[in-house]
Amino acid sequence: MRKTLPALVFALCFLCASAAPLAAQGIRGRELLGVRVGGVVGSPPLRDAFGAGSELELHFIEGLGAWWGIGLALSSHNFGASKDTLANIAYTGMNRDVELSIFSMTGSFFALKRIGGRFTATGETGLGLYSLTASIPAGFYQGTRTENRFGVYGGAGMLMRISRGVSLNLNVKYHYVFVGDDEFEPVHFFTGETSAHFVQIAFGVLLFSV
Repeated sequence: MRKTLPALVFALCFLCASAAPLAAQGIRGRELLGVRVGGVVGSPPLRDAFGAGSELELHFIEGLGAWWGIGLALSSHNFGASKDTLANIAYTGMNRDVELSIFSMTGSFFALKRIGGRFTATGETGLGLYSLTASIPAGFYQGTRTENRFGVYGGAGMLMRISRGVSLNLNVKYHYVFVGDDEFEPVHFFTGETSAHFVQIAFGVLLFSV
């Protein structure tokens, strides 16, 4: 999976370099707003500890060039509960579930390339702030522990145009988060890893300003 990010960056550079002939139909001066839902799958240690989960994302793109722009995305990556009873006891002091969620705010460089008909390929890469949150249900209450970390990501997708202002959007992103080795940081505690890497796969709608 660590080879995925360089490949996505290369693909993004290719999209930017090859998009110039399409300038007359681009996104310069337009705003794009979208929402996506889907699933998230972690690396083997993360998946073994918490399983796969669900994904919700709101994203915005400002078109600065014919086929490129900058983006901002707010995402909720919701994994499952820890499967290790002994680790749950060590983390909480008793046998309580520990559920992992990662909330991210990412900024990106974004590029598009029309590939024919109604379809347009997309690519993006950028940096993000990731809030890794362990939630511990306790009766009517829920305790949380949150650690904020930085990370990088790359993504690719496909748009299918429905009208001038609306497209359907299928998107895949790979995230790499620098977790560190703090004893009670949730990812490090349950996996022994000093980084968290996961893939989100989501489908949604993208709205273009006219």
